[in-house]
Amino acid sequence: MKRRYQIEGMTCDGCRGHVEEALFNVAGVADVAVDLKNAEATVESQFEVPLEKLQKALENKGGQYKIQAMNKAN
Repeated sequence: MKRRYQIEGMTCDGCRGHVEEALFNVAGVADVAVDLKNAEATVESQFEVPLEKLQKALENKGGQYKIQAMNKAN
């Protein structure tokens, strides 16, 4: 399944890389694509991954990133 998320707190390509890596390392996540310009992430997962787990992964990465759900990606 694919889900789109709004990401707050990214200011550069390094931030994009941190967010991508943090989300990719969450159990169940199969692929991540982060768009710095639109401040969005598309997360493909094997099963429903709770938003809280994704937020916790971003907090553990050391950034002050915030994630919130958007509509489902096609």
